[in-house]
Amino acid sequence: MRAQKVLSIALTLVFAINLASVAETHASPGPTVKVTSVYNVEEPGATFSVNITVKDVSDVLMWVIDLKWDPNIIRISTGDSNGTKKGGIYYNIYEGPFLRSLRTTIFLANSIDNTEGSITSLSAGYMGPGSTASGNGVLATINFTCINVGTTTIEMTGPSTASSWRSMLVDHSGKEMSHEDVNGVFTENPPPVTPVWAQLWFQTTLVTVAVVVVAAGYAAIRRKPVEQQVANSS
Repeated sequence: MRAQKVLSIALTLVFAINLASVAETHASPGPTVKVTSVYNVEEPGATFSVNITVKDVSDVLMWVIDLKWDPNIIRISTGDSNGTKKGGIYYNIYEGPFLRSLRTTIFLANSIDNTEGSITSLSAGYMGPGSTASGNGVLATINFTCINVGTTTIEMTGPSTASSWRSMLVDHSGKEMSHEDVNGVFTENPPPVTPVWAQLWFQTTLVTVAVVVVAAGYAAIRRKPVEQQVANSS
């Protein structure tokens, strides 16, 4: 009876772990555009790079993104002639390899405003019909300089026509692609701590323990009838 109880508990544990794993899988977004975050910046004048990335996308012909941040906290670094030129100023904004590694692109921004803390229609796209990009990669990299220590979001605010305050991904037919946006943050604070139960090592340990307990439970149940037969024959 005790062995059956142990086995029941172990099976319940395995079921719970599998259920949590399934829930996490379904909760995770599909195609995603993300602005990377920067933590632990404690000195004015420090410079850092922020990537805008895509994950799990397919058939991308072009992308367009509006960005906004607190200009009292950060500003786009300037002066690199390899950056994006606007209004006679070279901003340290660079196209990532996601599209251009496949074939020639056009990369530009409609407006860049360090005073307001915004970029309007930062975009890249192919120069004609042909192959489109799929998978994961970096759309663009922006170098920022810390003005004052503090916290600000680096937020995607458009210019999607299908979903307000979303970036835009366009496929080969000219249609907007459904996806999730994940905004970035710049802060002097450390990154958030992942709960222990969400960490891979913890989940792996739980599964291992559950498997061992299940195996022991089955062995105990299989052994009991044999012991009972021996007892009955004595």
